[in-house]
Amino acid sequence: MATLELETMRCEVNGHLARLRLNRPDALNAANWAWVQDLVTATQYLAQSSETHVVIVSGEGRAFCSGLDTKELAKGNLTREWFATWEKGVSTLATLDAITIAAIQGYCLGGGLQVALACDLRLAASNAILSIPAVKEGVVAALGPMRLAQILGAGPAKQLCLLGRRFSASEGLTMGLLAEVCEPEHLEERTLALADELLAIPFTALKHTKHQIDHAFDQDFDTLLNDMVENMEDCLRSPEHQAVMADYREELIRRGKTI
Repeated sequence: MATLELETMRCEVNGHLARLRLNRPDALNAANWAWVQDLVTATQYLAQSSETHVVIVSGEGRAFCSGLDTKELAKGNLTREWFATWEKGVSTLATLDAITIAAIQGYCLGGGLQVALACDLRLAASNAILSIPAVKEGVVAALGPMRLAQILGAGPAKQLCLLGRRFSASEGLTMGLLAEVCEPEHLEERTLALADELLAIPFTALKHTKHQIDHAFDQDFDTLLNDMVENMEDCLRSPEHQAVMADYREELIRRGKTI
């Protein structure tokens, strides 16, 4: 297993599965300057790993991530450069070819929710508390509102971002933000089960499907159509597709049928 050990997070790559662990538990994994720099380093490391098919993002300790370090914000230490670096890391996470899963427990506030929104799928423990309260701190939530609107629609996104209220995991499940909610002691088990389910699916098809969904609202039909045809050809030529079809043909033979 390859491990990238940074000051505030750790990245582990084991075969086709990678784990990005936010590791500043004493501060509830709040994002300071070292944290945002580490996020850029870790996500770029994952982007260069062509063998990584699934990435699990989680927080060490009692929280997923409590957002930006408000002490640093109060001191005036969070500059234009800080927020640009922040978004570079979050955007790199969002655009990975790998399918990303956020495993959320405890606080998932502000920037923490922004990280979760950059993931493809989100699971949460029943004790999770979520919010995107940037406006209450007199700032914008980077590109979090845009991602939230893409996931939930403009109306729900405005309600969450303009009011900045906290909501529970069960509420997040009801609104469609979360794929699953479980008891805290089962979060690791359920996350790994989802990762295993994804790892069993041909990755070429997964990454092209992810890309198509991600660009559904920012490309014209002709571009989407051309990309789809190219992506389909890539899928048809992939070893994963050939293996699935070989299994299908063998199953037909076992059942005494022909193509």
